[in-house]
Amino acid sequence: MIRYTSITCLSTSRADAGIYRPLLSALAEDPRFDPTLITSHACTLADLHGVTVINTPINQLGDYPAAVAHATGAAVGKFAEALMQIRPDLVLVLGDRTEMLAAALAATICTIPIAHLHGGDTTRGAYDDACRHAISKLAHVHFPALIEHGRVLQALGESPDRIHVVGALAIDELARFRAESIDACSAAVGLDLRRPTLLVVLHPETISDLPVSSQIEALVRAISAAEMQVLWIDPNADVGHGEINSAINAFTESRRGFVRLKSVSQDRFWNCLTHCRALVGNSSAGIIEAASLKRATVNIGARQEGRVRVRNVIDVGFNADDIARGIQRAMSEEFRASLEGLVNPYGDGRTAERILSVLAELPDRMNLLRKPRPAMVTA
Repeated sequence: MIRYTSITCLSTSRADAGIYRPLLSALAEDPRFDPTLITSHACTLADLHGVTVINTPINQLGDYPAAVAHATGAAVGKFAEALMQIRPDLVLVLGDRTEMLAAALAATICTIPIAHLHGGDTTRGAYDDACRHAISKLAHVHFPALIEHGRVLQALGESPDRIHVVGALAIDELARFRAESIDACSAAVGLDLRRPTLLVVLHPETISDLPVSSQIEALVRAISAAEMQVLWIDPNADVGHGEINSAINAFTESRRGFVRLKSVSQDRFWNCLTHCRALVGNSSAGIIEAASLKRATVNIGARQEGRVRVRNVIDVGFNADDIARGIQRAMSEEFRASLEGLVNPYGDGRTAERILSVLAELPDRMNLLRKPRPAMVTA
């Protein structure tokens, strides 16, 4: 008998909304489950039949640490109110954002068991890394993407029988993804992608001695020197995003062959990645998803440092010359040819299936809430 029928997924940003889709679809199609999505942003998954969507807006007023802290504190209360309204058997949280930490804390206070997706990963260049590990300690069951991540969770004191390596949900959706034509994608974004184009996504590196202004300056100098078209997607709401947006505005005024997109759906992003020559910046998509599309990633700085990557990733520092050389290498026919046959270690398209199998076998609620005592460290 399944003990966890009412399942709630918590979505806090554009980054995780599309990732949940294959899991929510699988839950909705399985008569054993009653899925709900609580979202704090404009939801793009309203087309999912059988999934109740509850919107819980959370506003961040300001681009400075105290604003993020206030928004995070407010989010705890907002998520708690929504969870007490639904009273699900289990909540699923994903990743490492401050808002997701707020959601996990709300579930903890409401004594609702938590399942954490993508725990055990490492991103040393952002305080998201600490948020991720904090969520893992609040969680009662873990769905890491890779075996390496499972080992990290064990090192954090999590019980091996609560850790289930399942792969990355984004790869489930990518396994079914079929790109639209280059002409259709060009029309959608307003840029002729038949011409060499860079897809650029840069988020602030929140743990760094280098000011955000210097981070963006190095990137702008490098892509200016590349003399290619640029399709630039706005950063997320980390502290420092305002400086990046200001730099994008200035870049727009001085350059032709440039399009800025403030936000895009997951499918639109993947279509752009398919038809652009390389992804430049520090998005996790360059590490996790670009390998499935066999696209080069010029990964800048330390934000994604520690993540498992394969040969499509070219790591460079926040130095204009290094970034330019990375772009040049990514554009070479030799490098592009080397990506043929590339296998993405993050998944095989069956992650949602594995998660549902685990959900069907979880212990009863009280036993799940009472986490096993971690192994003691001896001298």
